[in-house]
Amino acid sequence: MRLKNKIAVISAGASGMGKAGATLFAKEGAIVNVLDINQTEGEKVVNIIKENGGEANFFQTDMTSLNAIKLTIDKITSMYGRIDILWNHVGVPGPYGIEDVVEEDFDFAIDLNLKSGFFTTKYALPAMKAAGGSIIYTASIGGLVASPFSPVYSAAKGAVINLVRSLAVRLGKDQIRVNAICPGTTETPMLKQFLTLSENDDFEENKRALLRNIPLGRTAHPIDIAHAALYLASDESSFVSGINLPVDGGYIAK
Repeated sequence: MRLKNKIAVISAGASGMGKAGATLFAKEGAIVNVLDINQTEGEKVVNIIKENGGEANFFQTDMTSLNAIKLTIDKITSMYGRIDILWNHVGVPGPYGIEDVVEEDFDFAIDLNLKSGFFTTKYALPAMKAAGGSIIYTASIGGLVASPFSPVYSAAKGAVINLVRSLAVRLGKDQIRVNAICPGTTETPMLKQFLTLSENDDFEENKRALLRNIPLGRTAHPIDIAHAALYLASDESSFVSGINLPVDGGYIAK
């Protein structure tokens, strides 16, 4: 029960790493608020948590809409009076390359990977400042080293990494810790989309190529990322702020 009675907010919590984190946080005692555009899958996650004795709520939220984000954060604040844990997990792969990138795809990637988390943090801060807490961003190893597929994705996640450093410095006085997780190749529903951004990409070939460069010889599972998030959310990391934690099987160590 490392998160007992903590109020947690997780964006993109309906599937993959976010789903694994939501169920793990609830198991550890948190009251979990799942934000996602996918109502069907989001409600399934909440039902799983409740069936296992946990407490959770689902809020259908378009994370590209600042108004929708603010309304959801306001609802959670009115329900509980505070937010202890904010995991800005929402993101999207791509677009591929640079030569054929159009402005709409560029803007969508920046909105979900960077802008959304920035403003979710802004709206949550009043509910976090009273008692401090933990803010987690999902960045990527693509923000630490060049993505072979998407310069836009690398740019957005690189910005997230520096945003985390800046917020850690700025919010330390409020006893709010800010950290990032940098996942490597992870077995989620989005993995195929990551590895087939171009019509010429072969999913299995790209996956094999990545595996050859992972010292542990496998992809991550969503629970691997969730455990990293649990550490950063819990009091076990009470003196950890401003870091970018790779969870990549040793990929960037090579």
